[in-house]
Amino acid sequence: MATQTVPQSVAFAEYNENKTIFVNNLPTSVTETVLFAEVFKDFPNQVSNVHINRDSRFDTTIAYINMNSHEAALQAIKKLNGTLIEGKKVNMFWSLRDFKQRTQNETNLYVKYIKKSVTQQKLQEVFEKYGHTLSVKLSSNEKNESNGFGYVKYCTVEECQAAVDARDEIAKEIGDEGFLIAKFCKQPKNLKTNLYIGNIDKTVTEEQFLKYFETFGPIKCGADGKKFYRFLYDEKYEKNKGFVNYENTEDAQKAVTAPRHCVLGDSDILVTYYKTKKERKQEFKQHANEIKMNATGKYKEYNFHVKTDKAGITEGEIRDALQDCGGIYSIKIKYVNSEPTDVVYICFDNAQSAHQFIQKAQVLGWTANPFKTKQERSSANNYYNGTGIPGFPVNFLQYFQLFPSVFNTSMNRQPKPGNKQPRNVSASQNAKKKSKVDNNIKKQSKSIEKAPTVTEEMKNNLGDQLYDFILGIEDYDEEITGRITGVLLESIEYSELNNMLKNKIEELKSVIKEVHENLKKINN
Repeated sequence: MATQTVPQSVAFAEYNENKTIFVNNLPTSVTETVLFAEVFKDFPNQVSNVHINRDSRFDTTIAYINMNSHEAALQAIKKLNGTLIEGKKVNMFWSLRDFKQRTQNETNLYVKYIKKSVTQQKLQEVFEKYGHTLSVKLSSNEKNESNGFGYVKYCTVEECQAAVDARDEIAKEIGDEGFLIAKFCKQPKNLKTNLYIGNIDKTVTEEQFLKYFETFGPIKCGADGKKFYRFLYDEKYEKNKGFVNYENTEDAQKAVTAPRHCVLGDSDILVTYYKTKKERKQEFKQHANEIKMNATGKYKEYNFHVKTDKAGITEGEIRDALQDCGGIYSIKIKYVNSEPTDVVYICFDNAQSAHQFIQKAQVLGWTANPFKTKQERSSANNYYNGTGIPGFPVNFLQYFQLFPSVFNTSMNRQPKPGNKQPRNVSASQNAKKKSKVDNNIKKQSKSIEKAPTVTEEMKNNLGDQLYDFILGIEDYDEEITGRITGVLLESIEYSELNNMLKNKIEELKSVIKEVHENLKKINN
């Protein structure tokens, strides 16, 4: 096949000499050897070198592939653009060294409402009929399924316009209903014209929705005259929701600040500025941190650890049950192995509401205790008996004698029969024994030196896991749970206790039960 040439008058005059392919969306685990082999199997002896550029700030990797000729690079892009490497769909474009060329929008196209069955290679094949493409990208989700839109970048403005003019022909091959090809225009950042509307009654129609929001101002339109709005049904909440993009920020602000009561159906609609997934995540994280700080700070006295009467209770059920208690600041349901439990953390914003909740909890049969932070629980574990001795009650010897099956002390060891030594032993025998003892001591000291150091952080983490485990298996209150946790941490070696928690659950449960029974004896 003859090499395609581009007129030297165009902005990308170096196109004919370009031999470098830019690759993005690569998995972070991919190596240069793997990428080289992926290209080499289709183009043997045509790959000059491969360079991967990693950046820990991103969850994907980029790479550059240098081919031996422009023609080899062209064919590699045609064949491998959109291929799967280690389960991810990668994009292959021409590498453009000039920053102005990479960011130039004059030759960029936005293509929307593409059939879901169309692949990235098919999209590239269709648009190459109208000129030399520098990049073709089909947007896809995490499952590598098409999102129905994509982007195409040409070498010249004329080629770009030719593709726009051929919209009808292209639509016959890859277009779905409402197929659109338009010049790509980068939207200014933080331009608040796009709105999200939620909590719309399911009786409201699309015509009513559009008519209401057009009263605030003109809605932005595409090149085909189609208005930028969406109206759809949310099956999860059994409500309608929608999106509207206005031409200017003033009209969008009018829609946000307008009255919302019964304007579309009988419900109060939600109207807010649209946020990207990244912005929503960031906002949620900030809100969660704020709640956590307040729950352990200014509202700490009104924060409770609650054991309800129902596993898998929902936040809605909790709010319905406590609707007479006043201001609830936050509700957090405890999950174990991604399953909701009957344990809930409820925080109120005033003393009166907290007092009403305590009375209501007794009526509901819920167990409510003041919430304690990890630091407070650790302090309670170490000084639970008021002695100042971490983890132990006053009568130390009596306490350990109550746990014969848990703690094996040297005091209980009996000499084995046959180990008794005769009184008259020769000096040479004593010397040999002394030598053996010294060797054993050296071996033990070496093994102790090699043993991994258990840090306070490791102990604290194990204590937190153990505390949650004990709280989840029995109906213990926080004080008893803290005592049992303290006893086990101080009385059983870290490695053994950690192993029991991971691999010997039933054995650990029996130990916890025995410790609890003997703690009751001590208290009595």
